[in-house]
Amino acid sequence: MRAIRASALLISLLIAAGCGGPLVRDVPVSLRYTPVLGKLLPAAARTVVIGVFRDARQGKPEGIVGERVHFTRETDRFKPKDGVAGTTAAVVEGYFAKRGTRIDRSRWDGAPADLWNQRGDLAISGRVIQMWFAATDYATRGEASSIIRLEIVAGSPKSGTIITKTIQIEPAKKSNLFFETRQIEEWLSESLSEAIERVLPELERRLVG
Repeated sequence: MRAIRASALLISLLIAAGCGGPLVRDVPVSLRYTPVLGKLLPAAARTVVIGVFRDARQGKPEGIVGERVHFTRETDRFKPKDGVAGTTAAVVEGYFAKRGTRIDRSRWDGAPADLWNQRGDLAISGRVIQMWFAATDYATRGEASSIIRLEIVAGSPKSGTIITKTIQIEPAKKSNLFFETRQIEEWLSESLSEAIERVLPELERRLVG
């Protein structure tokens, strides 16, 4: 009788756990500037003003940059400590700092009227239109993909000229036995850094010389 009761209790617990739905947990990640495209060109701007970046993504959880669905259907949601916009601004800052450029922080949001008030050779702001990593674990492998789309607004405080550029990075899908958090941090850091490296040198050249 006791064995029957124990079995019934175990079945009830399993059913209850199943009815509760898959577990979703936030996993902190740290994204940083990582040189991707080779040797960096010398900086033309002595001082760069890093303004406001906005998270303009649609249909994504606030502050989350990706998800990994485990074979057990549990889900990890990756959350950078500085948020989506803050992380993007930090990577932009890392790009210029790596080249020895002085950095000033500002509340410039790309508005032409406020550009004249910025103290620097170049002012940068922008929007994160897409930033998402998706991974799914199967019985024998994991598959992952990502996309990053940024709108960068760059201005010359000296001339008043503003240029807006959009860049999208969408690496090929990858398969692995499974993806560790460290690998996901590296993947997103490199993708975000590549987007920055592909757009900022041209903007700096056109606005600063």
